Amino acid sequence: MKLYYFSNQIYQLSYAIPFYNKLGGTFIVNSISKYWRFKKHLQGLASYNEKTFLKTPAIIIRKNGLMQDIEGVILSFSNDWIYRNPMKCRTIFHEHGASDKRIGSNANSKPLEKLINFDYIFLMSPKNQIKIEDLSNKVNKEDLDTLKEKFIKIYNLRFAEYENSKTDKAKICKEIGIKNTNNKTVLYAPTWRFGNGTLRKYFHRFAKEITKEYNLIIRPHFHEAKLIPRFKLWAQIHNIKNIYFSNPSNLRKNDTFRDFIASDILLSDTSAVLYEYLITENPIIIINPNYSKHIKMPDNLNIMKNAVLFNEQDNINKLIATTLLEKQFSKNYHKMYSDCFYTPYKSNVINPIIFVKNLLKTLRS
Repeated sequence: MKLYYFSNQIYQLSYAIPFYNKLGGTFIVNSISKYWRFKKHLQGLASYNEKTFLKTPAIIIRKNGLMQDIEGVILSFSNDWIYRNPMKCRTIFHEHGASDKRIGSNANSKPLEKLINFDYIFLMSPKNQIKIEDLSNKVNKEDLDTLKEKFIKIYNLRFAEYENSKTDKAKICKEIGIKNTNNKTVLYAPTWRFGNGTLRKYFHRFAKEITKEYNLIIRPHFHEAKLIPRFKLWAQIHNIKNIYFSNPSNLRKNDTFRDFIASDILLSDTSAVLYEYLITENPIIIINPNYSKHIKMPDNLNIMKNAVLFNEQDNINKLIATTLLEKQFSKNYHKMYSDCFYTPYKSNVINPIIFVKNLLKTLRS
């Protein structure tokens, strides 16, 4: 019995890598094109002496969710159909992020039915449960009890990686190439257009204005990473200094938490990054998203109630300076982080590595 990881997108695999590094396993993709894409972005990440091209973890192709031949545990980071032999295979859904966006904007894709099809659902955050309950209440309330039986509260393995690396700020800034280390560093990490992302609207303005006084790391959403070459060229043509780009597709060099450590303040919109950034306790500025497709969270789980808002008419540099100086909401972030994410020290929170290990042992017996 083996462990497998399934995902539709490269960026979701940042949550799979900590499992792979501890337990090994094989990655599953659903097309030949994704096989080569994953090969490219997982290059050099093999941890178990796999004899693979480009030294990647093992990767196999299974189209249309047809995985009846697989024996073991499939840890999926995409809410998608997985057809398997239930006598020989267990499936786990692992959410990627804890944003306020609703699950399943397209009801025709049957997001609730897909969730029910999993044997277990890993929850890193009470926000994830609220989102699933919201979906169930809209589609079929009777399914909620079935779903709750599948819930497993876990802690986010990636936070341990942050804690282990946060003292390496000078080294990380050097690796990124930041030259003016006397300046504070702004991380601009917007979501993409389906979250009413702000990159296309504000990139040129922020690049011109913010870099006059600060270092600026631009980290687009995965779906807008294709804009990086165009933006890099524009910045070079206009002689913009103190600007750096982080590609979320590059799991080795451009890890999200690496950017967290390098930065002193976050600028974002509706991205799930807003909540993970709480671990830093650094200030956060939210570009007023004017976005309606989100769930209203309780105040202690709602970053909109606990961050400075930027509006189009604001002077962005003055706002950054004031926010860094006053740190109005930063004192709340330790508690908010603890409210928004399950931690190893809370009751009923499971170590996901041990859970998966035990599940594999059960299947073998």
